[in-house]
Amino acid sequence: MTINVNRIAEQGLALNDTIDLDSTHLLEDESFFVEGLNYQIFFKRENQRIQAQGKIKTTISLVCVRCLEQFELKINSRFDIILFPKELVNVRSTSLDEEELEYIFFENDQIDLEKILIEQVNLFIPFKPVCNPDCKGICPGCGANLNRSACPCEESKNEIKFLFEKVKR
Repeated sequence: MTINVNRIAEQGLALNDTIDLDSTHLLEDESFFVEGLNYQIFFKRENQRIQAQGKIKTTISLVCVRCLEQFELKINSRFDIILFPKELVNVRSTSLDEEELEYIFFENDQIDLEKILIEQVNLFIPFKPVCNPDCKGICPGCGANLNRSACPCEESKNEIKFLFEKVKR
């Protein structure tokens, strides 16, 4: 979905809708949208730049890095970004300068709304998603989920410790 910059009036442009986004754009492997993404965005033009203030709300499914189980993460986030026309970038330069790295660009008077929304969702996803702070993970020996029960390896470890204690004496 694209927004034409010329549609943004002097008083701004407010958008409020729910959209289904393609889960392949999520950065985390095996993640997907559980529900549509609800958004509210207000665009305001300030000379050539466009300010976009908004809220997003959705739920995505992620894989816990400790126990490898799927879990749902509720996203309820606010953002405030500034968009600039791509034409402002010096095309002769092969890299962006430090100041330009902070900007988000639009091209041909078109703002890609889906790109902005996916970016905001990806920014909310933790670097190492965990289903809950007390997750015990999986046993490195047998792969059992330690959140569900103790693994058989634990008993074996205790027996080996007992035998070593006898040898030490």
